[in-house]
Amino acid sequence: MPAVNATSVSAAPDGWTRPDWLVLSVLMLVAASRTLVIVLSPLELGVDEAQYWLWSTEFDFGYYTKPPLTSWIIGATHHLFGHHAWAVRLPAPWLHLLTALILWRATFWLAGAVAGRWAALLWACLPAVALGSFVISTDTPLLLFWSLGLMALIGGVTGHIAMNRAMALAGAAFGVALLGKYAAIYGLIGILLFWGVDRLAGGWRITLPSLAIFALAMGIAASPNLLWNLTHDFTTVRHLGDNANLDQQSHDLLNSLQFLGGQFATAGPLVFALMFGILAQRRDPAARLLMCMSLPVIAIIMIQAYLSEANANWALAAMPALVVWLAGWLAGPASSPTRRRIGAAALIINAGLSAIILAVTCAGSLGPLTPDSDPLRRQRGWQQLATDVTAALARHDAATIIADRRAAAALLSWHFHGTGIDVLVHDEDGVPSNHFEQNLAWSRHPDAPQPGRRLIVLGGDTAPPDMNGVSWITAPPPLISTVGISRDRTRSVVLHQGVESD
Repeated sequence: MPAVNATSVSAAPDGWTRPDWLVLSVLMLVAASRTLVIVLSPLELGVDEAQYWLWSTEFDFGYYTKPPLTSWIIGATHHLFGHHAWAVRLPAPWLHLLTALILWRATFWLAGAVAGRWAALLWACLPAVALGSFVISTDTPLLLFWSLGLMALIGGVTGHIAMNRAMALAGAAFGVALLGKYAAIYGLIGILLFWGVDRLAGGWRITLPSLAIFALAMGIAASPNLLWNLTHDFTTVRHLGDNANLDQQSHDLLNSLQFLGGQFATAGPLVFALMFGILAQRRDPAARLLMCMSLPVIAIIMIQAYLSEANANWALAAMPALVVWLAGWLAGPASSPTRRRIGAAALIINAGLSAIILAVTCAGSLGPLTPDSDPLRRQRGWQQLATDVTAALARHDAATIIADRRAAAALLSWHFHGTGIDVLVHDEDGVPSNHFEQNLAWSRHPDAPQPGRRLIVLGGDTAPPDMNGVSWITAPPPLISTVGISRDRTRSVVLHQGVESD
């Protein structure tokens, strides 16, 4: 079968050319630079990063709020490189490098060698990728395996891979992506949509047997987490529904517009504006495939934003297909010098934004541009809190910490790893709403109560919290941990001293 895009550039000669090696060198340099920043940055782990790490210490096929792939990856690098924040984040830039290489190959199959290089550079310079190369999140493995699935689909419809094999590979890739983040289900929606659209257009590139192969492969690859949810009362799936927050609907169109505006920051202002051009290419079979693998994601999240709320990163799964399309458009036979100059300007803008993100994460500060609500404040002050808690533990001769919220529990678990100090959480309402309340709640812990056990209990007030079965020691008065986390904000935590009673 010829390439889907009849106007695409023909395949490049076998072997790597000088421009290919130059682009690869740039990609490697970018990944290495981001790795160096991860090592040098003073910014501490975020709450989610610490929680993913904590999950990784006990291998499982699922966890309270997320599927397991990110924690598996973190567990591997933590085991290899030791208990360092940089070891947790280390996979991020290299997974994004692999994603860039995969999109390079997919775009090469679809639109030629020049377009492939465009795709790799566009991906590496997306602001979301620049930020995602510093923090480790569930989006990173999702995007890697989503892109691998997209490459298999493109290989199938362009004839580079036998169709049934391509659908099996794509299904397996999207199934593994589902182990990273449940947003991978949009891939199945996109395939079904393309099958229907392509059938109406008379293309018949994907048959019903091919669809069945895709679904079977996806189900097999995702089965470890699916079975885990089945045996754990669908804990993660129910949390996903809670995140959607559809029981408190706002029906606010402004939320949808704000979400769409956020994509200009995610993809870069000019890059995302250029991506709208895909809407004018709906008659092109290649564009139809890429539209089906991107636009439904944005549309679904816009509806979610209208009904309740949505974060900008929830639509990142749309970016691989849009990057492939934009790269093909910039490098296509109809490309004019003006089009290429606009593309170069878009790439330069994104490279500049990525460089700013690199500098900010390396310095750990936005400098004079820091707003009053510093977005980096959540990555500061936890080491000081751990130091103050250590002093309180020593003064009270205690070895158990009761945190008052998920953030403190996650970060203190990280800082006290391997010390023999237990970190639990106080679940005030008795209804688990996170991993700690589900598995490490003080009131429901298998080792509780332990009469005589001495505790350090974190709180936000000078008065101790209401905890049945704890006698409070008020002399000497509890220590207070106070640390500045932004220009006008401090984190103050009262370290109450208690003893468990019968």
